[in-house]
Amino acid sequence: MSVTSGIAKRTAASDANGLTVDPIRLQSVMGRWLMFSDYGVAAQRHMAVVWSCVLGCVLADAVWLPNSKLAFPSSNWPGLLLSIACCALAGAFLAIASNRLRSDESRPAIVLRSALIRTELLWQAALPIGSLLVAGVTLSYLITSADLPLRDAPLARLDRDIGFDWLRFLDATNSTPFFAALLVKAYNTTGPVSQLVIVWLALNRRGERLAEFIAVLSLSTIGVCVGMWLVPAAGGFAYYGPGPQLVGNFSALGEMWPFARDFTALRNGTLLVIDLSALHGVVSFPSFHTMLGVMTAYALRDTRWLMIPVLLLNGTMIVATLPVGGHHLADVLAGAGLTFGAILLIRRSSNDLKKIS
Repeated sequence: MSVTSGIAKRTAASDANGLTVDPIRLQSVMGRWLMFSDYGVAAQRHMAVVWSCVLGCVLADAVWLPNSKLAFPSSNWPGLLLSIACCALAGAFLAIASNRLRSDESRPAIVLRSALIRTELLWQAALPIGSLLVAGVTLSYLITSADLPLRDAPLARLDRDIGFDWLRFLDATNSTPFFAALLVKAYNTTGPVSQLVIVWLALNRRGERLAEFIAVLSLSTIGVCVGMWLVPAAGGFAYYGPGPQLVGNFSALGEMWPFARDFTALRNGTLLVIDLSALHGVVSFPSFHTMLGVMTAYALRDTRWLMIPVLLLNGTMIVATLPVGGHHLADVLAGAGLTFGAILLIRRSSNDLKKIS
């Protein structure tokens, strides 16, 4: 179903300069920017899930942070205020530019309006994702700093029970420099692929699909926080302590178990601040890399020419989470299971909405 952004269908509700503040218009703008109201009821329901998850993380942070050994350093605030100011300026620019162009039917104006629609959608996505990133990572730091008893032994036992030998798999993937390099490169594509999906959906004006993606991401983030609280884990490298002969080709390409430094420092109390300019992942169970791999491929499910290479790349990346990320196989299975669960919840919500309509 095609949708039309509010930029394209806005009508006059302002004075000659387009600067009158109208409460009804302001409510419409806030609904469009925060709730994706231009892209249908399903998108609005998805965004309700998103902001509920963000609020849940923020409330947990607000309650836990003052009672923890961690603190927000004052150096965080300039960056946060600058980000808020940039978002506000971007929003103001989009509103003013679209208002000026709304009645201009010249070809340049039509092209600019189309570009503004896509830019606005990308900006709309940045707000909840940025909020979720700050609130979710802060909560993951708080959970890690609680220094809960590690549960790597049961996870390793579960791996063995299903026939997976972590050390043997590490040895096999480390056997050739080419394969080790391939897995390291695949592991590092998670962020760029996620950004590609967001930009692709925005450029194609897939507002409902983008809202769905962010909703799945939000529910998965909640799942990560609950999972790492219930099953604290340090990962395979910390549990097995493999010798240099098992990781030689990997270690030649960079640091192994990249989140070890912050993870260990948070647990032993030597890291006492949450520096938003230097955040690192500290989650072993469940695997968040696996979660992103599943949800990005799912978001492209009706764009086969793009989905197939992303699926192959993400599949390789998920394999890489074991030797490069140091995850137990149980971490990977849990990450995939939680993401599929989030997808099913969002799909059920959409199907229920279709039945009602």
